Amino acid sequence: MRFAWTLPAAAAVTALAFAIAPIAATPAYAVTPPGLVAEPIAQNANQVLTASISRLRDAPARTATRDAEVVRWVLRDDGKDDPVIAPEWQHWVWNDDGTGRLESTAGAPYSVTADGRIVDPVGDAPAAGTAVESKQPYRYGYFPKAPPADAAQLSTYLQEATSLKPDADGLAVWGSLSALRDEWILSPAQQAAALELLQDARGISVLGTVTDRFGRAGIALKITSEDRPQFAATLVLAASTREIIAADIVYLGGSKRLDLPANSVIEYSAWLSR
Repeated sequence: MRFAWTLPAAAAVTALAFAIAPIAATPAYAVTPPGLVAEPIAQNANQVLTASISRLRDAPARTATRDAEVVRWVLRDDGKDDPVIAPEWQHWVWNDDGTGRLESTAGAPYSVTADGRIVDPVGDAPAAGTAVESKQPYRYGYFPKAPPADAAQLSTYLQEATSLKPDADGLAVWGSLSALRDEWILSPAQQAAALELLQDARGISVLGTVTDRFGRAGIALKITSEDRPQFAATLVLAASTREIIAADIVYLGGSKRLDLPANSVIEYSAWLSR
């Protein structure tokens, strides 16, 4: 099962556009979850990615399957004040032609106090496990064919599927890879190809070691963009396997459309293994 935020068009994958109305402040509770806390490490991003790619290329072969599992929360976009964080689980129901629809159930809701503590929800929220109506029940999948494990071929594959530009920066590349990761449990070789694309892109730096929201040890990279300086992605690689396991989208400040503190998390994803 998985939760995937709805994209209005393939181009939105690479644009990473956030048409979000101002969010009113609340006196006692945060409207966004706390960010991941990173402990600095000596390696730079290129060193981390080189070691990760090598480890993935040397890992035992595994067949990719189009049944990725992910839980995700996204800041609500209607401008209403809502201090309850309500993640959702969704799963794809695929058709033989590669199209599909999303079926959703609610995850466990929670609230975040102003000092960052996770507490029981302070307002109305769906009960965990209850059905949630999909906002776009007839959404099509972007990637009916298995992705290649060669970086150059993967770049072409993403350009065809998501309109990714050949000279895209790191944040745009990650936008396409994130959508791919939502649909597919990638093999180690495919994950290596994905990291090779990021290694060649602009705007990648290292944050350090982190523990993700499911308690998994990882190494976090920061991905920024000169074209979209208001936002960054925090990408988490598993400490042991170096596979992509989690990511945040972080608001860095400077947008007239968002009434949020700088460095607020406006979306998080955690991809799960079986």
